Formats: sequence, C-alpha cells, structure tokens
Amino acid sequence: MTLYFRRFFFVPFLLCLLAACTKPVLIGSDLLEDEKANLQFTDQFDLSFFTEKTDSIIVHSDNLSLQLITYLCGHVDDPIFGTYSAAIYAQPILPTIATVLIGSMLDSVVLQLRYDTLGSYGDLSQPVTLEVYRMTENPGFKQNYYSNTTFMTSPQLLGSLTFVPRPKDSVTVIRPTDTIRVAPHVRIPISRVALGDILVQDSVVYQNQDSFLNFFNGLYIKMTGATNTMLGFNLLNSVSGLSFYYDKDPAMDLEFKFIFTSGSIKVVHMEHDYTGTIVESALTPEPEEDLWFIQGMAGVRTAMRLEGLDVLGNAIINQAELEVYCTFPDGDMGHLYPPPAFIVTQEKSDSVLLNSSDVTSALSLTAGNFRSSSYGILYGGVLGKPDPGPPVVFKYTMKVTRQLIDIHTGKKENVIYFNPFDKGDVPHRAVFFGPGHPTYAPRLKVYYTSI
Repeated sequence: MTLYFRRFFFVPFLLCLLAACTKPVLIGSDLLEDEKANLQFTDQFDLSFFTEKTDSIIVHSDNLSLQLITYLCGHVDDPIFGTYSAAIYAQPILPTIATVLIGSMLDSVVLQLRYDTLGSYGDLSQPVTLEVYRMTENPGFKQNYYSNTTFMTSPQLLGSLTFVPRPKDSVTVIRPTDTIRVAPHVRIPISRVALGDILVQDSVVYQNQDSFLNFFNGLYIKMTGATNTMLGFNLLNSVSGLSFYYDKDPAMDLEFKFIFTSGSIKVVHMEHDYTGTIVESALTPEPEEDLWFIQGMAGVRTAMRLEGLDVLGNAIINQAELEVYCTFPDGDMGHLYPPPAFIVTQEKSDSVLLNSSDVTSALSLTAGNFRSSSYGILYGGVLGKPDPGPPVVFKYTMKVTRQLIDIHTGKKENVIYFNPFDKGDVPHRAVFFGPGHPTYAPRLKVYYTSI
C-alpha cells in the first residue's frame, strides 16, 4: 500500500531541519573530531533481488489519503512487461438538488474527462476509442476496493469517442452564448435515448444523494481499439463531470453538471499478463542475478534481501544510501516506456507494503512535496539524468538510514521492497541491473561509528 501525497507547500525552516536530521555532517566536521576518527565505511553486503507479483492494490477507500489521484484507462502491449490494461468505474453525483431536470427537453449529454499527463504512457500518436456504459450495481462507499474489483454493468453502449489523445492541448468549447477555451480534456457524447429515463423520475431521486445513486449507479469507461496507449484522468478536477444540456420554458440552453468527488466511488480495474516475457521468467523463488523489475498499477515489485549487517557489530549507523541502476534491455522501446520519475523503498506490515520511515519522514518534512529539491536531498529516489550509453542507464539514489537502523537492531526484517512512488497512479515501469553486473550492480553504502 502506497501513501498518496501531491500537496505542494514551502517549508521555511526546512534547511534547519536538514541540518538537524542528516548525520553526514560527521565527515569533515571540526567539532566532532572524536566521532570523525571512529567513522567507518563499508559497501560489502550480500544483496539478493526477488521480483514478485502484486496481487492487487487498494484503489478506493473512505480514507481519502488512500484514494487515487490519477485514474488510468487504456491497454498496453509491452515487449518486456507483457500486457496491462485499466478501466474506470465512477459515480457522478448531485452537486445540489437537480429537480430542474424533470420534464425538461434534453439537448445533449457530454462526459468530460480532464487529462492527467502523469498517466500518459505508450503511444499517443494513434487513434483510440473510449466507450461508456452504465453501471448496474451501487457499491458501498465505506468499503475498500482493490484493483481486481469489477462491478456489474449494462451491455448497452451509452456513448463512445474515437480520437487521437492530446493531453497537453486545450479544448475550444462552443456554447450557445459564447466560445471558451478549457483545459485539456476528452468530451464523449452520450446518447440522449439511452439516458432518457433520467428525466421522468420522481423528484425524490434528485433531492437525496442515496436515492440518486440507487437509480443511477454510475459509469464504466474502457478503452478499445488501442494496443499501446494508457491515459490518465483527473476525475476530481472541476472540468470532469457529466453535463446535461437542456431546455425548459422559458429558459433555454441550460446546463446541469453531475460531478465526481472524493465522496463517491471511483475505482480502476487493472489487469497484468506477463506470459512469454522476461518478467515472467523472473517470477521464480530464485534470486535475480542479471535484471530485476518494478511496475506501476498492480504490476510487479521487487524485494531485496540484505545480508552482512552483522559485520558492523556494536555500531551506530550514521548514514545508509542505496544506488540502483535501470536500463532498457534488448527489444525494449525506451521512447514509449520511460521509467518512473520517483521510486520508494517500502517494508511489509501485516501483509501490506508501507513506505519506509525514510520516505515518510522526508514527506513529512516537505509537506508531501516529493517533487521538491528538499525531498530529493532528504530521501532521493529521483530518476537521474540518463547516461546515453550504450546501454542507456539511469541512476536512483535513496537514503535508507532509518530502515537500516531498524534492520540492524532487529526491529524489522532484513528485506527492503521497491516500487514506483504512487504505484496505483502511474503506469511506468523499470528494468534494473542485478548484482551480477560488473559496472551497474546495486550498491549499499553505509557510514557507521563503532561503539
């Protein structure tokens, strides 16, 4: 389970915290000569890597911090990671009483989906089709739902749109009274006939949220006609929603918009198939010598088993740093499948994965702004600039001091997990060199003081 933070704040006292929380001040300090004299370094550890399947990830909860930010929809045929797909179940709900719709003349209905470019992946140059269906099941909001969840839907198509994705291009919307430019989004026309019953309901349906959801359970959105495209949508953005354009004497050309909120069901169903790929060959009990793998969505993760900390003896770990290197193996297409911009180290707790204390501490000190330079200093996990090679190589460096201290003192198991940051929100994946590589093997560097 991954923590989801995308809040951007400035922390004015951060530099003081950095100075207080980072132990490498021991190196070169004139004030701590005794400690400096005892400071030792080693990178001689036995690191074993095991690529594992992820059964599922949480995609909806009444705990808002566990809800997704980016909602993925698409299908990718990946030469390294096989096929992976995502489809969306979402409930547009009443923003207010909607009795004005009863008895009105419906002009058109449009489903608007605001792009989230963080979810764009694969080939965006070819036409794709989004299809919309009606859910026939009303899920309970307070339950947790996982990426393998499905809900019942009607086979009747509500609407579809075939288009070439333009996630960075604004959209011109022509309205009866004016023409406006709107942030990049997809506009899917919905059949008036298919939704004709929505205008002949009793007024109670439009006065109570529960009554409305019992009548209109929600939408199912999937991509067809695509073999290599994943799109991300921000359903909580004000652009997203289901707009009804209607006439009602004496008023004409009116709009009523049903919206998606953090208080309604929004679930992404994810599927992964590694058949015939090098990832499938890595899913064995044996450790990987050559390559190991991580993937967003409900894709694979990797567990690193660490041996050799006992050689430190009775010691204080001042700083621990992990260096790992990813690449594009033969047959890969790096221009379509860039690695994650951020990765994290995690630990297992009651069969679920939680971000390590090093990650959560850095997030706390930066108000959740993992894109800030301060987070990069405190923890790291940031995709480095590529060495063009060949082969092309990217480097991630991560502070794992707190996690290593817990392992060294016996408080935690000697296993560190790797995943993309915000795993459920991103489709990105990465292929890493294993411990058998002569140049780019993973490296754990530990500075410690014997006591």
